[in-house]
Amino acid sequence: MRSMKFVALGALSLLSLVGCNQGQPRIYRVAIDATPIRTIASPSCFRNNNLPAGRGNRTEQNYRQEDEWVIWNGVDQVEYLDMGTQSYELGEAPLIRVVDLIEGTDKSFSALRNEQKPISDSWTEARQTQISVKFNDYSFSPTGSIALNAQYACIKNRVGCPGNEGTPQDLAPADAASCNASLNFVARKIDAQQMTVYNNNP
Repeated sequence: MRSMKFVALGALSLLSLVGCNQGQPRIYRVAIDATPIRTIASPSCFRNNNLPAGRGNRTEQNYRQEDEWVIWNGVDQVEYLDMGTQSYELGEAPLIRVVDLIEGTDKSFSALRNEQKPISDSWTEARQTQISVKFNDYSFSPTGSIALNAQYACIKNRVGCPGNEGTPQDLAPADAASCNASLNFVARKIDAQQMTVYNNNP
């Protein structure tokens, strides 16, 4: 009888332990290869497909950007990725800025932002930015990728958009280009206790 009670108590303790850990966030120290952003030399990523002088002369090797990310479990298989405040500049395309949690499922997170801005009765600017983060797994040392996409469009009503079709070049906005990039990352899981405090902007 004593052995049966011991087994039952052990099973109950194990169940309680598993239940407590289900709500724990995953904290990762992340090393990102941001070289594709820092060395962009595609003319399409700049206004009027005009590659700035000297662009393309820069090369990098083995430099990595350091971040700390946190993944929270939601309900119904929903997860939330906290990357802190991040900004990604792709040439002269619209700035991709992350300031909130990104919702996702099955180790994939994606967020999209659309903005339309009427400049005058003649044209409207449209900007779309998207970030997608994919973890290959949630192991102790996972790998993954970050897909970035920044698009600019000018919707003309009566006259040509600024900087095009003979209109003044100096009227063209600084981010009047479209560009995309893909970054790879490796991470290391940080063991956390129940009361661990994390900082996503190290």
